[in-house]
Amino acid sequence: MDEASKQLITVGDKLVASQALTTTGSATATEKATQDSEAGCLKGQVQRFFRAQGDLKGPPYVHSPGSAAALISSWLRLQGYEKIVDDLDLRDENLGMAVLQHPTTGITFLITVRNAQKPNILIVGKTSCYERNR
Repeated sequence: MDEASKQLITVGDKLVASQALTTTGSATATEKATQDSEAGCLKGQVQRFFRAQGDLKGPPYVHSPGSAAALISSWLRLQGYEKIVDDLDLRDENLGMAVLQHPTTGITFLITVRNAQKPNILIVGKTSCYERNR
């Protein structure tokens, strides 16, 4: 869990500072994998989260939500993450999203970009579920 949390924080911080994100807007971390969470895990297991939020450049916005989410997720793909959800059915002119997972670490990132409400950019990264340390 400790190693996965460190990697989650490292990747999350680099993503927030990446040119892919700063081209579309800006975001800052609001949670950095410091607390165990049982959400989405089996009994006796926990995971940790990295969360960031921010806003698109504009208005008028430089990128549509779909293109902004694709641009931000492209940085993760360059880091070895793979798209695990086909977002074509989930997006429209006001919402773009991407879900990517690293095949060996199991770390997953959900990127949501919306222009209808603020914050416009939401990033949630999470570790896999691990047995709770006693």
